[in-house]
Amino acid sequence: MPGGDGAQLRSDCWTILRIECQNDLGCLEEAKAETRALFECVEEQAGEDSGLSLAELVGTQSSVCDRSCSEALSCRRLLKGCFVAEDRSASFVELFFDLVFVFGITQVVVFIHGHLDWPTLWRAAVVLALLWWAWTQYTWIAGYADFDQLQPRVVLLLATAGTFVLAVSVQGAWADEGPIFGLAYFGVMLLGGLFMVARARASELEGEAKADQLEGTIAYVVRMMAGSVLVLIGGFVPDDIRPLFWVLAVVVNLLSAMSVEQYEYEVDASHFAERHGLFVIIVLGEALIAIGVGTVGQTGSLAFYVAGTAMLLTALAMWWSYFDWLFRIGEAALKEATGKARGRLARDAYSLAHYPLVAGVILFAVGTEELLAHPDLALDGPIRWAFVGGLMLFIGSQSIMVRRMTGSLTWERFALISLLGIAGLALGDLNAAALGAVVCLVFVATLAVETGRHREALSQLR
Repeated sequence: MPGGDGAQLRSDCWTILRIECQNDLGCLEEAKAETRALFECVEEQAGEDSGLSLAELVGTQSSVCDRSCSEALSCRRLLKGCFVAEDRSASFVELFFDLVFVFGITQVVVFIHGHLDWPTLWRAAVVLALLWWAWTQYTWIAGYADFDQLQPRVVLLLATAGTFVLAVSVQGAWADEGPIFGLAYFGVMLLGGLFMVARARASELEGEAKADQLEGTIAYVVRMMAGSVLVLIGGFVPDDIRPLFWVLAVVVNLLSAMSVEQYEYEVDASHFAERHGLFVIIVLGEALIAIGVGTVGQTGSLAFYVAGTAMLLTALAMWWSYFDWLFRIGEAALKEATGKARGRLARDAYSLAHYPLVAGVILFAVGTEELLAHPDLALDGPIRWAFVGGLMLFIGSQSIMVRRMTGSLTWERFALISLLGIAGLALGDLNAAALGAVVCLVFVATLAVETGRHREALSQLR
């Protein structure tokens, strides 16, 4: 529908129906049917007369529509109040919420730093999966609510406070602060679950809900809270069996995502893609911070300057690889998908595929700090693979996204993953600066080939 009086009026028309029909169910059902017919008529006319102003369009439809309004309604007023902008941008409170989650990701980086071994990595991966899942839930909740409105904003601010406690306890989550982590996680997820059910229930009462929307929401929230209960219990059990509960919670969370196969969920395509894009920008900021921390106050040698320049260019190339065209085709694919297909695409290409992408940035940041600390020396195996493997994860997740969104393969990016793997295997004896320079050159050159080969298509997309 064309944009009109703003998203804050999203539910006003159904409120008007309830008031003017004075809770008479017969009148209410008749009014809803008439209103839907009017909406369809307006949308059809909007496609033919897109140059009309809102007032002109509403005036035209008042006389053109075959069906008349119920006596309880004013057609002109109702239509003016029910226009909602198709594209909704992320709100300031959502960005504030994201920053707190990125603080949690920073704590994961600190947890790994200096202890880069397999036990540390898998524990970090589990905690990151729980943090990521909590963030994704509130991104899906945005399909039910506009966080610029008072009630949703208060809910998100409360979730922000809980997330801050969650983030503060990340480093000690596997030790003494496990109970705090478990309680904070459970509280944040319970708040989100209750809010989702409340909004779905309100939509059903107002006649805006899609078929089975409330049933699907409850089914998902029950599964989501099952994972949250496991995290809560895991926080209080002895340290040696805590991994069992938290790994099982991650598995339950993944299984809960299968609910999009059965039910249709509200996904605002532009808003959903934008939220993930903004989160990627903020997480890439973690890589820039790692580069800054590694360079500030350091005495310079040639190797140091080569390494610093290479890492900065690599971070810029990471941004380019996501936002040059991938972000745009993702948003377009979500808009094109409808019904359950949109929910499945949002789950696969965003909620699931972005997790390894974020993990890749974290590993790159950890490897970069060590690379800049000792640019004249060869990197130890774990550090080298954190640096190179992080980039492979980052690009690999993008390739999965492209495959899911378009059905096509990005051959240049598969080549890049292969070349990065070869560099990690064959160039272990090079000093850190030389390895960083080679990786940067391979990354930038591959993106240049991709951009040149698809120049026409990319120019149209931009």
